[in-house]
Amino acid sequence: MRLNSLILVVLLTTFSFNTVITAQPYRSETPPSDVDRWHNYSRDAYLGIRFGLDVGNVRYRGTGGLAQTNPITRFHLGFVAGRKLGDGLPFFIESGLIYVEKGTEIDATQEYQLRKINLKYFEVPIVLKYKIETPLEDFTIQPIFGGFMALGLGGKTKLYEERRKVRSFSPSRYKRFDSGIRLGCGLAYQNFYFEMTYDIGLFNIAGSDYADYHYDNFDGHIRTGDLSLTLGVDF
Repeated sequence: MRLNSLILVVLLTTFSFNTVITAQPYRSETPPSDVDRWHNYSRDAYLGIRFGLDVGNVRYRGTGGLAQTNPITRFHLGFVAGRKLGDGLPFFIESGLIYVEKGTEIDATQEYQLRKINLKYFEVPIVLKYKIETPLEDFTIQPIFGGFMALGLGGKTKLYEERRKVRSFSPSRYKRFDSGIRLGCGLAYQNFYFEMTYDIGLFNIAGSDYADYHYDNFDGHIRTGDLSLTLGVDF
């Protein structure tokens, strides 16, 4: 009798265990939203990491050719966020926060010494992108138009003959705030991104008493220019 009862208990336990196991969901299954997250190239919003090179320059106006400037290659690093403008429209608005370094080198003359200028900024781009589909799957072309605002963080101007460095942002040199227009084009393949843009500075960054210490014919206008090559990944 005891043996029969033991066998019955074992059978009931085995049946119950199998029933529980069968009722459990398949653990390797992933919700469709998670599966499509990386491969959803047509999503309405995205976050991205950006890094690349900057070929910057600083343009002096009215110096009679005395301020011959040469571009200097620096770098940028930051993140962006973009969102689609309405359903069915291929337009995206994008902004972000970028750390960027710009600068230039001014040639020496008989009157002025050689100096190298480095300007460090936090930059906020605000651009509109038009996403053009191509015959190649997951590949798009994205023309860019917009602007940027930048706040100077620091930087040094190296004076070669005096063998010393001075602060770039000061009343006698450059203002911290800058802004302008951004033009360019981007290429996207799946979640990988490349773009080439050019910034045209519209804000006069000359310090309030810059002309008192520099070029005699200087008319008080200094503006930045910057060619950027950018790589990135979107999520």
